[in-house]
Amino acid sequence: MKVCITARGPTLESTFERHFARAPYFILYNTRTGTSEAIRNGFVISDARVGRNTVQLLKMNGLEAVITGEIGDNARTLLKGAGILLHMYTGPGRVKDAIDTVITTPVE
Repeated sequence: MKVCITARGPTLESTFERHFARAPYFILYNTRTGTSEAIRNGFVISDARVGRNTVQLLKMNGLEAVITGEIGDNARTLLKGAGILLHMYTGPGRVKDAIDTVITTPVE
Protein backbone atom coordinates (compact mmCIF):
# COMPACT_ATOMS: atom_id res chain seq x y z
CA MET A 1 0.00 0.00 0.00
CA LYS A 2 1.27 3.50 -0.80
CA VAL A 3 0.69 5.88 2.09
CA CYS A 4 1.23 9.63 2.30
CA ILE A 5 2.44 11.08 5.60
CA THR A 6 2.45 14.83 6.15
CA ALA A 7 5.91 16.08 7.16
CA ARG A 8 8.03 19.13 7.85
CA GLY A 9 11.02 17.65 6.05
CA PRO A 10 11.91 15.13 3.32
CA THR A 11 12.80 12.01 5.35
CA LEU A 12 11.26 9.44 7.67
CA GLU A 13 13.23 11.09 10.48
CA SER A 14 11.58 14.47 9.77
CA THR A 15 9.05 15.94 12.19
CA PHE A 16 5.46 14.90 11.55
CA GLU A 17 3.32 17.82 10.31
CA ARG A 18 -0.22 17.96 11.68
CA HIS A 19 -1.75 20.04 8.86
CA PHE A 20 -2.72 18.18 5.71
CA ALA A 21 -2.77 20.51 2.70
CA ARG A 22 -0.29 23.01 4.20
CA ALA A 23 2.38 20.42 5.04
CA PRO A 24 5.76 21.40 3.57
CA TYR A 25 6.40 17.81 2.45
CA PHE A 26 4.54 14.63 1.69
CA ILE A 27 6.40 11.41 2.42
CA LEU A 28 5.20 8.62 0.14
CA TYR A 29 5.78 5.37 1.97
CA ASN A 30 5.33 1.89 0.51
CA THR A 31 4.24 -0.52 3.26
CA ARG A 32 5.19 -3.55 1.17
CA THR A 33 8.78 -2.56 0.46
CA GLY A 34 9.52 -0.11 3.28
CA THR A 35 10.78 2.43 0.75
CA SER A 36 9.90 6.09 0.75
CA GLU A 37 10.22 9.22 -1.34
CA ALA A 38 9.47 12.84 -0.58
CA ILE A 39 7.44 15.37 -2.55
CA ARG A 40 7.78 19.03 -1.71
CA ASN A 41 4.33 20.61 -1.39
CA GLY A 42 4.22 23.49 -3.85
CA PHE A 43 0.67 24.35 -2.81
CA VAL A 44 1.73 25.63 0.64
CA ILE A 45 1.87 29.24 -0.57
CA SER A 46 -1.34 29.05 -2.61
CA ASP A 47 -4.50 30.83 -1.52
CA ALA A 48 -6.98 28.84 -3.56
CA ARG A 49 -7.83 25.17 -4.10
CA VAL A 50 -5.10 23.94 -1.77
CA GLY A 51 -7.03 20.86 -0.65
CA ARG A 52 -8.24 20.03 -4.16
CA ASN A 53 -4.77 20.38 -5.69
CA THR A 54 -3.19 18.34 -2.91
CA VAL A 55 -5.67 15.48 -3.32
CA GLN A 56 -5.10 15.50 -7.11
CA LEU A 57 -1.34 15.30 -6.54
CA LEU A 58 -1.76 12.31 -4.24
CA LYS A 59 -4.14 10.58 -6.61
CA MET A 60 -1.71 11.05 -9.52
CA ASN A 61 0.98 9.37 -7.43
CA GLY A 62 -1.18 6.32 -6.74
CA LEU A 63 -1.62 6.92 -3.01
CA GLU A 64 -4.09 4.68 -1.21
CA ALA A 65 -4.04 6.30 2.24
CA VAL A 66 -3.02 9.47 4.09
CA ILE A 67 -1.73 9.89 7.63
CA THR A 68 -2.19 13.42 8.96
CA GLY A 69 -3.23 15.23 12.10
CA GLU A 70 -5.74 17.85 10.96
CA ILE A 71 -7.76 18.15 7.77
CA GLY A 72 -10.53 20.43 6.56
CA ASP A 73 -13.97 19.17 5.61
CA ASN A 74 -13.44 19.93 1.91
CA ALA A 75 -10.17 18.00 1.71
CA ARG A 76 -11.70 15.14 3.72
CA THR A 77 -14.57 14.91 1.23
CA LEU A 78 -12.18 15.05 -1.73
CA LEU A 79 -10.03 12.24 -0.32
CA LYS A 80 -13.11 10.09 0.21
CA GLY A 81 -14.26 10.79 -3.35
CA ALA A 82 -10.82 9.82 -4.66
CA GLY A 83 -10.94 6.54 -2.75
CA ILE A 84 -8.00 7.51 -0.52
CA LEU A 85 -8.26 6.31 3.08
CA LEU A 86 -7.67 8.80 5.89
CA HIS A 87 -5.83 7.93 9.11
CA MET A 88 -5.56 10.52 11.86
CA TYR A 89 -2.43 10.65 14.00
CA THR A 90 -2.48 12.81 17.11
CA GLY A 91 0.87 11.94 18.62
CA PRO A 92 4.04 13.99 18.40
CA GLY A 93 7.27 12.90 16.83
CA ARG A 94 8.74 11.92 13.54
CA VAL A 95 7.15 10.66 10.35
CA LYS A 96 8.41 7.19 11.26
CA ASP A 97 6.55 7.40 14.59
CA ALA A 98 3.29 8.12 12.76
CA ILE A 99 3.86 5.19 10.42
CA ASP A 100 4.73 2.83 13.26
CA THR A 101 1.65 3.87 15.23
CA VAL A 102 -0.91 3.86 12.42
CA ILE A 103 0.40 1.06 10.21
CA THR A 104 1.09 -1.84 12.52
CA THR A 105 1.01 -4.63 9.94
CA PRO A 106 2.27 -4.39 6.37
CA VAL A 107 -0.32 -5.14 3.71
CA GLU A 108 0.55 -8.22 1.65
